[in-house]
Amino acid sequence: MPRVISSAQTFIVKFILPFVVVGMMTLGAAAGGRGIWPFFFPLIVMVAVSFYWYYCRLKKVIVEEDGLVISNFVREIKVPWRDIVQVSGSRWVSTRQITITLDRDLGFGTSIVFMPKTRILWPGQEHPAAEELRSLIRENISHI
Repeated sequence: MPRVISSAQTFIVKFILPFVVVGMMTLGAAAGGRGIWPFFFPLIVMVAVSFYWYYCRLKKVIVEEDGLVISNFVREIKVPWRDIVQVSGSRWVSTRQITITLDRDLGFGTSIVFMPKTRILWPGQEHPAAEELRSLIRENISHI
């Protein structure tokens, strides 16, 4: 039975939050007048790039019996277990993300980044979803 392992908040932080934050910063800078633009413009660019790096690249990940279904909310791809090379989890407190490295580009590049469901973890601790994926890969590769 298919099971979503990415956070339900993925859509919000991928599409809504970046536009709201960058938009509010731009409106604030515009309200401040021309004198504030030399300071705010580089700041807005850095925030926009940071949002892209941490949130806009996020994908929705669904575990199925024969592999993963990965979606960017517009289209989805199926990734067989054998095509997954590595799974690694971020240990940063504020950006708990998991990266799935593929052996080839299946439509979204060779690195898939997703935000697992929220869980309280100790600083430096990897999200358990990363180990769960590694375990599923080991189980399913051994059956081939």
